Amino acid sequence: MAQATSIAVPGQLLGPLSEYQPGPGTHVHNSNLFASILGPVRKLNPPKPAGPQKRLTKITPAAPVALLTLSIERNISASTQDGGSKGKAEILPEVTSTVLCRVTRITPRQAQVAILVVGETVLDGEWQGLIRVQDVRATEKDKVKIFESFRPGDIVRAVVEYKDPETGVSESRKVAKPF
Repeated sequence: MAQATSIAVPGQLLGPLSEYQPGPGTHVHNSNLFASILGPVRKLNPPKPAGPQKRLTKITPAAPVALLTLSIERNISASTQDGGSKGKAEILPEVTSTVLCRVTRITPRQAQVAILVVGETVLDGEWQGLIRVQDVRATEKDKVKIFESFRPGDIVRAVVEYKDPETGVSESRKVAKPF
């Protein structure tokens, strides 16, 4: 029986090796299980032994307890979740949405990113985004160097916001103003 829990980011601690067995998309480091790829975490129960069990004629130590196997799926689709009846609906990134994105290009003023996950939903396609130098941190914005903060291929967690390109005013969403 498999159950989905959450989205894992590469390098994220999933749990101790004493509680879980490593599966596809994971790796072991210092007796802990870590995510190797971006995707939903799956917990798989150990398989039940087939056939009748042997009767013991002598006392032996108890067999080790079978551990749950943690794995991460690279591709997620609605066809596997909904029984294969319909395709996956595309989710649009909205203002205040938390997103996971991969840095694709760096310039001195900004980092271009491809949005991969919106909230808890892995996207089929990629949305483009920008992280400007002034958006990296709240204080000492003039001392931020994009090259020291990001590298191409980095996975970044960010919050979507909208700023008017002409006035610089932040709005919760862009709306037409009444006459």
